Amino acid sequence: MNKRVYLIYFSPGGTTKRTVRNISKGIGNADIIEIDMLKRENREKNYHFTENDLVILGMMTATKLFGLPKEVIGALNGNKTPFVGVVTCGNGYYGKSLVIMQKAMEKRGFKMVAAGGFIGQYSFSDKVATNRPDEKDEAIQVRFGEDIYRKVCIDNNIKFNQKLKIDWPNEGGFSTFKCALISAFPGPGLSLPKSWNELAVSDNCIECGKCVKICPVGALSLNNGIKQDRNKCIGCQACNRNCPKDAIKPVSPKLIKSVENVIKYRDKRKEPELFI
Repeated sequence: MNKRVYLIYFSPGGTTKRTVRNISKGIGNADIIEIDMLKRENREKNYHFTENDLVILGMMTATKLFGLPKEVIGALNGNKTPFVGVVTCGNGYYGKSLVIMQKAMEKRGFKMVAAGGFIGQYSFSDKVATNRPDEKDEAIQVRFGEDIYRKVCIDNNIKFNQKLKIDWPNEGGFSTFKCALISAFPGPGLSLPKSWNELAVSDNCIECGKCVKICPVGALSLNNGIKQDRNKCIGCQACNRNCPKDAIKPVSPKLIKSVENVIKYRDKRKEPELFI
C-alpha cells in the first residue's frame, strides 16, 4: 500500500531530525514529506492527515521543558492516522515522553503504531553520547523503519499492543524525584525557570547571524553583537548547537550544575528501546 510519510520534528541540535530521517530510509514505496517544527511559520499552520498517511513525530526528550510541544502537537490533526512516536535523549533516559506523546496525539485523532526512545548527543555537552546517533544507531533506526513498513504498509496493521515503558533516570534519588515531579504536570507543556536560560556570547562570535535565524522563538537579535531576550528564550540550545564558532554558552549556575551531574552519571553507552 502506498502511503505518504510525514517526518515531523522539533530538533534544535539536529539529532532528532537525523533519527527520523534514518527511520524513513527503511520505509519503501512512499512519498516522504518533511515538516520542521523548529520554524515558527510551520507551527502556526494547521495540518490535517488521513488514515492513508503515516506520521513519524520526533521530539527531544526534554521538549516538555525546553520545547514547544503545545504548538507542535496543537498544529496536527489526525483522522485515524497511524503515527510513530520518536524521542531522543542524551545517553540517559526518555522518561514519560512517549507516554505523554501517545496520549496527546491520540486525543487529536492519531493512532500510535510504533514508538522508540533513541540516543543522541546531549544538547548541553558534547561529552555525553558524543557523535550519536552513530553507525550502529543508524542501522537500528533503518531496521526499525523496515519493521514499520512491513507492519503498516504491507500488513495494514495499525494495532499497538505494547505497553510503553517509563524510563526513570539512574542519577541519584533527587534527580529521579525531580523528573517524576515534572512528569506529573498535566499535558505536554512546561517551562524551565527563565533564569536558567541566560546565555553568554564570547569574543569568538563572528556575528554570522546563524543563531538568530535558527532560534525557534525569536529570542536572539543581531544589533552590535548578539542580544538575547531571556523572557522569550526557551533554553532549547539551538543557538549553542549550531554556532560555527562555539561562541554561545549557558551561564546559569543551576543549569551548569545540572549538566555536570548528567556528565557524571551518563558515562556508559545506552542503547535505543523500541516498541512495535
